[in-house]
Amino acid sequence: MSQYHVVYDASATEEFDESIREALTNIQCDFVAYESLASLDFQEGSQVLFWLGDLDLYEVIPQASNQNWRVGFLPHPEMNRLYRMFPVSKKLEEVVEDIQTTEKPMLSDLLYCNDHLVLGSVMLGNPTIMRPAANIDNNIFCKIKHLTKMTFSLSRVSLSRFKLKTEKGSVVNTAALGITFVYRPDNSDFTKRIIGKTELDHSTLDAIILAPRSISEVVRFLFSRLFPYEEGVQRLANYIGHIKSSSIEVSADEPLSYTIDSQPYTDEKLELIVKPNALKVISQALPVKEDKEAKESVCVSTLPKGEAVKALINRTLPWIHHVDYDEVKETFVSLKENAQLTESYLVLMVLSTLLATVGLFANSAPVIIGAMILAPLMAPIISLSMGVLRQNIELISTSVKTLVVGVILALFFGILLTLITPLQAITSEIAARLSPTILDLAVAVISGVAGAYASARSEVAKSLAGVAIAVALVPPLAVSGIGIGWLDWHIFSSAFLLFITNLVGIVLASTLTFLIMGFSPFQLAKKGVAYALIFVVIVSIPLSFSFAKLVDKQRVTSALEGWHHKDFRMKDVQMKDIQITEQIPLYVSVKLVAKTPLSEADIDLIKNDLESLLGEQITLEATTAVIR
Repeated sequence: MSQYHVVYDASATEEFDESIREALTNIQCDFVAYESLASLDFQEGSQVLFWLGDLDLYEVIPQASNQNWRVGFLPHPEMNRLYRMFPVSKKLEEVVEDIQTTEKPMLSDLLYCNDHLVLGSVMLGNPTIMRPAANIDNNIFCKIKHLTKMTFSLSRVSLSRFKLKTEKGSVVNTAALGITFVYRPDNSDFTKRIIGKTELDHSTLDAIILAPRSISEVVRFLFSRLFPYEEGVQRLANYIGHIKSSSIEVSADEPLSYTIDSQPYTDEKLELIVKPNALKVISQALPVKEDKEAKESVCVSTLPKGEAVKALINRTLPWIHHVDYDEVKETFVSLKENAQLTESYLVLMVLSTLLATVGLFANSAPVIIGAMILAPLMAPIISLSMGVLRQNIELISTSVKTLVVGVILALFFGILLTLITPLQAITSEIAARLSPTILDLAVAVISGVAGAYASARSEVAKSLAGVAIAVALVPPLAVSGIGIGWLDWHIFSSAFLLFITNLVGIVLASTLTFLIMGFSPFQLAKKGVAYALIFVVIVSIPLSFSFAKLVDKQRVTSALEGWHHKDFRMKDVQMKDIQITEQIPLYVSVKLVAKTPLSEADIDLIKNDLESLLGEQITLEATTAVIR
């Protein structure tokens, strides 16, 4: 039987005597009361079992590493952080059995920060924001209270400049709110949610860099920590960076305040290093070590860099993130190119108009949808929104010129095709674009938000086709051309109002979206936003009247659908195919179905009954049908 040295907490001798000695009766061992490192004079390679709290373990573990001792850990009331680093059992019987059945100790790495042993995590930066979510009461009301309190305190939060250098020589210069360092991702509740639990141990440490550029992003981060997903790993947000390396050196413009397992320290720089195979642990519960050398990874492409770092440090965070100069420049150049009057724009404009006009005459929705996809009008409208936002006269004039040429082409070819087409009937597809309401403005606003977001994010640009289908810019112009070709002012004005509705709705929504995404400071954008809002208000006036008529028409239709004549002679009459036309008096077209033919007197009775039901005079167009 092997000889073990059992080192126990001298301040809790009575508790040790009662429980631990009895559990170790089957193990050949001697007992040493721990008072200082001087009391541990065991030979190199000795087998040592520790019954100590965390504070003592911070001292004895490095000593055990240096002396090549084989160590085991017996559960102690104040041994809490050690479980983060060494996931051994908290039950004494299971630990003793584990020690007795372990033939060969497992090699474990040790993480050090400025020569201090790290059992859990190193946190650098704002302690309030970086504190693990596990420390917050699980009660939902306490979480909401905590989130609200921190949100209001964010007006005093600012980012700091940090320089990180990895073992392979990669250098990261960024601005961050805080950084968390851990050996094993599940050593911290925060990193466990970001990286996920690992099955194998690697001789590397993980650094999670939190670099939000606005208060809204901090709130998102806090919310994700207070109300985490029950399962799975959270996707790496664009304000979070991740570095995996065997050593990382951190420096800053000022002395660094940080915590090691919640203990505060201050130094000029941080040197974090993983010492591989530094400790022999008598246990089979530790994760298996990966034999091959772990690859270093640096995922920081979305973090602030260059001029963005200078703009963010030592100033309070804005409520909305303003994108950096490079991102603004890239999007601006792209939109400027989209606003140009090109040959492809002219060709697509003509083809989409002809296709839409044919589809309207043929009453074919698929053909009209094809025209919507072809239509290139969204590009200059989104570019116009950026020009309005940033008060860029050149971009505004270029976009307006391209837009006006497109509108003229659409009207011209719509008129031309109408004149050579011998059709004069108003199809359902044409009629659908003659009654714009506030709902159409809502569609335009939502489409404008989607269009601006897709234009600013290359990874979702493919969604622009769907936006073009939703907002339908060319079909109203084609209907306007048909109205001019027929010399029908009502058709032209109604369809053109729908186009103007789409135009101003998209411009306002896109402008506000670009503003929220940080493409312009509010002081520069407020004038353009005000102008766009004024146009929307003006357009909303006729749309509101149209919407009120639509609501009234729905009211009348609903009332007529529930109609039943009180006269017994009329009890078998059914009313179908109800259509309402807004005029004075109200024009009601219905189909009356009965088992016997209806006379003129019956029709008059029905008309009087409907007028009493609606409370107004109507003109009744009735088609009768007999069921046999």
